[in-house]
Amino acid sequence: MHGNFDSFEEFVEKLEEIEEMGYVKSHRSGNTGIGKTLEDLLGITENNVPGPDAAGVELKSARRNSGSMMTLFTKEPPRGSRELWASSLVEKYGYEDDDGRPALKITLHVDTYNNQGFRTVTDDDGVHIEHEDDGIIATYPLDFLHDTYVEKVPEMVLVEADTQTIDGDEHFWYNEAYYLEGFDAEEFLNLIRESIIKIDLRMHLRDSGGARNHGTAFRIKDTSKLDRAFETRSQLIDGIGRDATVTEDPQQGLSDF
Repeated sequence: MHGNFDSFEEFVEKLEEIEEMGYVKSHRSGNTGIGKTLEDLLGITENNVPGPDAAGVELKSARRNSGSMMTLFTKEPPRGSRELWASSLVEKYGYEDDDGRPALKITLHVDTYNNQGFRTVTDDDGVHIEHEDDGIIATYPLDFLHDTYVEKVPEMVLVEADTQTIDGDEHFWYNEAYYLEGFDAEEFLNLIRESIIKIDLRMHLRDSGGARNHGTAFRIKDTSKLDRAFETRSQLIDGIGRDATVTEDPQQGLSDF
């Protein structure tokens, strides 16, 4: 078991209590504040919780309609399925970042080449990273993606929050949550084809010449469509009363926990 919960049902009850708190001041500034605040309110130190089958469940939180990207998982393509990678990739196609280092920190789009000449291509075999000069340089086979997804996010609790800035501080109201389970490979590919899920390369070269890779990330912008990548979606808290709670006084329903 994870955190202070003896069961998944107890965890859901805690989520309902957090929903009833209304807006809570962020415990940390910046993009990671939403996750840190939720973890603190739940009393957990890691971003997983006990699931219905007593296994660990990945916990994700997202600002509703914020437009920011949420990382689903990070994974490099298998060694036998990449022609160029890490230091060789940055050396050939990198640019100088703000710290003066050769770097390759880019988002890949489906079918359209970005400024560095990269794009994502999908077919029935998987997801390919292609360069306009060198062709396909790396491939994520579909079975590899399936195994990665099952390993990293076999189950997920996605908690969404409305946000307000009050007296210069961001506040969250965690008022909707879903339990997601089971990888849907075809829908995962469709989300990539529709540019809802994108791939980010996040590499730079150290002074020694070796690559520092922060992990090739599969990220999603519109979390309302995330359930399509799972076979099962169950609503845990439903956000009833969201509209009724919008008042002229932003301080109403405010908690400083």
